[in-house]
Formats: sequence, C-alpha cells, structure tokens
Amino acid sequence: MILDNIAVFEVLRSKMRWLTDRQRILADNVANANTPGYSARDLKKVDFSRVMRDQEQRMTSGVTHVNHFPLKTSVNKTDFKLEKNPGWESTPDGNSVVLEQQMMKVAQNQMQYQSAVDLYRKSIDMIKLAISSR
Repeated sequence: MILDNIAVFEVLRSKMRWLTDRQRILADNVANANTPGYSARDLKKVDFSRVMRDQEQRMTSGVTHVNHFPLKTSVNKTDFKLEKNPGWESTPDGNSVVLEQQMMKVAQNQMQYQSAVDLYRKSIDMIKLAISSR
C-alpha cells in the first residue's frame, strides 16, 4: 500500500520529523547544560493545521475506476527553522540551559510524538478496514 499520496500521512510524517529533530536539539541542550556560554536552542514551531489546510487545497481528484482511491497530493519536505531559546534564566558563565525546562519540553515532545504515531496507526487501520469490507 502506498501512503505517499495521502495528505494526512504526509502531514503526520512531517510532524514526526519535526518532533524527531526537536528531540535531538533538546538532547543537545541537556548535554551542554554545563558548557559556559551555551545558549539553549529549540525548533521554531510549525503550524501543522495550516500545513494540512494547504495540502487539502492542493489535492486533485483523479479517478479512472469506480473502486480507485481518489486522492493525490504533492507535498514538499519541510525544512525546520532553528531558534535560540533564552530560557527562564542564565548562569553567570552565560549558559542558559535550565534542566527542568528542558525535561518538560522533552516530555511534551514525547507525548506529541506518541499522539502522531497513534493517529498514523489508526488511519492505516481505517484504510485496512475499508479495503477488507469489500
């Protein structure tokens, strides 16, 4: 089954890529918690609901048979923007990593990733159900 042409799957994959990249950045922040002059970083938030709306506008219908799936999309890979995140406080040596803040962000990131995976899995289950109920 090819899921590349279905907008919801591409948006979910994009969200999971963003969350994976964000996890890497947050891990770097934690690893550099004692590095003098290190500034905490984060990825710029992406409005994934806007991305989904943009995908819906680009969809075209192309049905050549009654039983064919009618959705086609063209999705571009998103390049995520990195931004400095000054955090809540800074140490005298200029380090702005607050471990408590970073751990809250890691937990939030993990919950969002799990939600995206669950939604992806449920969408695949719906397609399987639709196919098997012929």
